Amino acid sequence: MAKIAYEDPDDPDGRAEVNVDADQISESGKVRGVRLRLDDGRYLHIPSTRVYWIEMREEEGKVDYSST
Repeated sequence: MAKIAYEDPDDPDGRAEVNVDADQISESGKVRGVRLRLDDGRYLHIPSTRVYWIEMREEEGKVDYSST
């Protein structure tokens, strides 16, 4: 599981947090930032300038580039 905090102008506090499986986080093709696949199947694209932090366990944050 990963927790992402980001700037959200629609939120009264100006900030939102979302929990997703770490496997559902990828580089966004639409914006320079991250793409999250939400539980309902939708995608959330967050520009890197709006991401405050991404928190996950160390083993979840590792990427295997050997197959690319």
